[in-house]
Amino acid sequence: MTITWGSPAETLGEHIARLAAIEAEADTVHAWQPLLIPGALQSFAYACEAIRSTTPALPSETIGERADRRRQRIDQLHATSVFIIDEAALYRPVGGQAALVDQLEHLLAVEALQPSLTLRILPQGIDAHPGLAGPFTLYRAAGQRAVFVETLTSSEITTRPDDVAAYASTWERLEALAMPSRQSLDLIDATRGTLCRRLRAKP
Repeated sequence: MTITWGSPAETLGEHIARLAAIEAEADTVHAWQPLLIPGALQSFAYACEAIRSTTPALPSETIGERADRRRQRIDQLHATSVFIIDEAALYRPVGGQAALVDQLEHLLAVEALQPSLTLRILPQGIDAHPGLAGPFTLYRAAGQRAVFVETLTSSEITTRPDDVAAYASTWERLEALAMPSRQSLDLIDATRGTLCRRLRAKP
């Protein structure tokens, strides 16, 4: 490890740089997102609207810069990565229906181009599970583990053993409930196709 995972970041820029460094060094990345498409997998238009909706006071140029940084993260992510996404996120029209179609196409393209990346969908209608507490990302590098948790007003990267163990247990539960990769990709593609037909049918 060339970075100190446990040291706090004092500014947003430091925090983003530290998160990028962790992602670059990670051997494995396990991410759960119950509400939106994960940031590293977002298309530019989708990312802009996701950022704008959660931080409406940001200037447009800052939103664009952050969205572009999100889009670049996937090219810097070389770890074996698994993303579990709640099925509801596939239907949430962040930025509108056309932007959602573009986002789903982007998901399929990223998965096809990144052999170390796996996408899995958590189907709707399953019982309550610990992932309902919110999104998180688990990182492992050189035997060390960290968890990234983000809320509306703050974010944290922690290596505390109790925290890591709790999120690791939640991840195992989510893996047990999620669709297999091939079935998940088929659902993403079918959803994209349905949205495309709806858009073409509009007068």
